[in-house]
Amino acid sequence: MMSVSAIKSAGAAGHYFEHDDYYVDGLSPSDWVGSGATALGLSGDVDRETFKSLLEGELPDGQRVGTVRDGEWKHQPGTDVTFSAPKSVSVLAEVAGDQRLLNAHDKAVQAALRYIEQEYIVTRNRNRTENTVEYEKTGSMVAATFKHTTSRALDPQLHTHSVIMNLTQRADGQWRSTENKSVFIDQKHLGLVYRQYLAEEVQSLGYRLDHGKDGTWEIAALDKGVIREFSKRSEAVGDALEARGKNRNTATAAEKETATLDTRDRKVHAERGELLDRWRSEISSEKL
Repeated sequence: MMSVSAIKSAGAAGHYFEHDDYYVDGLSPSDWVGSGATALGLSGDVDRETFKSLLEGELPDGQRVGTVRDGEWKHQPGTDVTFSAPKSVSVLAEVAGDQRLLNAHDKAVQAALRYIEQEYIVTRNRNRTENTVEYEKTGSMVAATFKHTTSRALDPQLHTHSVIMNLTQRADGQWRSTENKSVFIDQKHLGLVYRQYLAEEVQSLGYRLDHGKDGTWEIAALDKGVIREFSKRSEAVGDALEARGKNRNTATAAEKETATLDTRDRKVHAERGELLDRWRSEISSEKL
């Protein structure tokens, strides 16, 4: 599954730095991704201040990207592209402890982001003399990834927020804003790209898959009752859509986002040990 949403403001983006407890195991919670990030000298863990500055269109060398409107500097911060693993992957990684699946998810996210960088990162170049606009595919992305392992309902849910900055470097070296409409339009296709890469990685680990509709799949070895038990967040969103006379197939992206926001609980922190005890008490060990 993949979802896309616009980031409203840099100031509201601090929640990306909320850490799940599993990071103490040595897994990095964040990373800079893309050739644009490399060009800016960014790598490794994401620094909060640099992250905020880039969302505001301010580059490390002091350049600013954006436009002046009504005497004020305006810049759309960026786009959150979130990749969520199938529930069976999350359960077997987090509850059963197969951390190879965490690595498989990371590889699939990286592959999907490379695809987005090559095919979807574009900027508009305006020829003011001829009053025309041309689109340049730059292949230059600046993105920050943040990995989390639980849902707001505190079920196992492996997912990565990929914050794609509204910044790209043109062939002439100039930094400009991006045109991201195609990412929203093609989010279903991009979700399929992620799931396909992940399926290949998971199968290489020896798992067999059960395939569903529209490119969805789950690991066959996991009892479907376990998947339902750990899908409280998804069920809440489904119930909200049903109350509006819709389902996941008939609802628009905007309707799904509304249902998601309307059912979103306040995020509660729980220690990893507590979560494992809770998860294992909810299912019988022979089902894993």
